[in-house]
Amino acid sequence: MTTEPSSDASPESNEALSWVKPYYTRAGEYWGPPGYSQDFFDRLAAMERLCGTGAKRVLELGAGTGEAAAVMADAGHSVLALEFSPTRIPSIVALADQPRRGSLEALGADFYSVSLPCEFDVVCYWDGFGVGSDSDQRRLLKRIASEWLKTEGTVLIDVFSPYKWIRETEKEWVLERNHSSHRFRQRRRFNFDPVNGRFRDTWCPIDDETGVCDETLAITQNIRCYNPADFELLLEGTGLTLESTHIDGEPFHFRSLEAASDHPLWSAWSYLAKLRLSE
Repeated sequence: MTTEPSSDASPESNEALSWVKPYYTRAGEYWGPPGYSQDFFDRLAAMERLCGTGAKRVLELGAGTGEAAAVMADAGHSVLALEFSPTRIPSIVALADQPRRGSLEALGADFYSVSLPCEFDVVCYWDGFGVGSDSDQRRLLKRIASEWLKTEGTVLIDVFSPYKWIRETEKEWVLERNHSSHRFRQRRRFNFDPVNGRFRDTWCPIDDETGVCDETLAITQNIRCYNPADFELLLEGTGLTLESTHIDGEPFHFRSLEAASDHPLWSAWSYLAKLRLSE
């Protein structure tokens, strides 16, 4: 999904990223089996709606098990799927070996150290932005702007919004074995850090015989949330500018000064941000 701490990162960055590799390595064992869901086709539809028609050269960051990248390749796009989790990369490689209308290439690498051979029409990061510190997000955004994005290219990023996570804090669910997102019976629990604006999402396998969670096997992701105003502040100095924001395919005004109890941000886990290079 993203990266492990790098040797030149700050202590704050290393601490914020320390959970990442263990989490996503084990998550590759817990979640699955891989399969196609409507979400992947919705991502393709969003890309083609917001980035224009015609075949695109696409970089997908944190590609997971690769199904979204495969859907894009099947639509005729040339996709480079970047993923660092060793338990997820084999799935992308297997999908890349299958014939596609476009092309799919798998690359196992770290966001902050990888060297890519070309620039892209579209850089997308689905359901994962916010790992690490604010400085980590800026490092990634600067690389997108200065190294990977074509001059007229588009960046699409799912940004986690804090409000839904706050409302769901302390809630938990038991996910049975036949749930589409995982291989084992598990408990999922949410929490929220109101000081640092981060949600905590914990998955813990449930023992079939005792019905008890083995807390030693629990994994937790700790992700930064940004409302649109804070996300715009984050973009300052990165070379990117926020062009539009969307929830479930519908745009909303990210600079609106009107308070609304029915605003879609209250009930959305995330929103899609469309970015371009700053002028």
